[in-house]
Amino acid sequence: MTREKIIKLLNSPKASREQLREALAAYAGVEYSPQKEKKESLFNQCKTIFLEAYKQHVKVDYTFDRRDGVALASLIEKVQALDDNDVLVTFGALMSNLPDWYKINGFSLTVINGKFNEIVASIRNERKQGITDNYKARIINDLTT
Repeated sequence: MTREKIIKLLNSPKASREQLREALAAYAGVEYSPQKEKKESLFNQCKTIFLEAYKQHVKVDYTFDRRDGVALASLIEKVQALDDNDVLVTFGALMSNLPDWYKINGFSLTVINGKFNEIVASIRNERKQGITDNYKARIINDLTT
C-alpha cells in the first residue's frame, strides 16, 4: 500500500476498521491477515428466531427489554437441558409449534419462559405421542416434529 493511499485512508471518515488496520500494518511493514468473522452468539441467534416468529405472527416488531433478555437466557438453559446438541433447532421448533393460545394471548419471552413446562406438555399432547421410557427424548421429539 502506498504512503498516499495510507494517508487518504487515515483522513477518510468513511474508512472501515479493517481498512485502517490494513493501513497500519502496511505502514508498520508487517503482514496483515483480516480477523476471522465472529460467530453470532447463541443468545443473539435465539433472539433473532423469536423476533422473526413474533413479527410473522403479530405483524409488528417486538419491543425487547432487559426482562426479555433474562427470560431468553433462562429459556436457552431450559432448551439446552432438553437437547444440548441442537439448541437452535429445538428453540426454533418451540417457537414454530407454540400453541395458538400463547401466540394470541401471551406471545412474550417472559410468558413463554414462565410457562415452559406447560407449553412443552401442550405441544406433546397435541402431537399425541406415545409414552416412552425416556422423558427427555420424548420432549425433544415433540418439539422437533
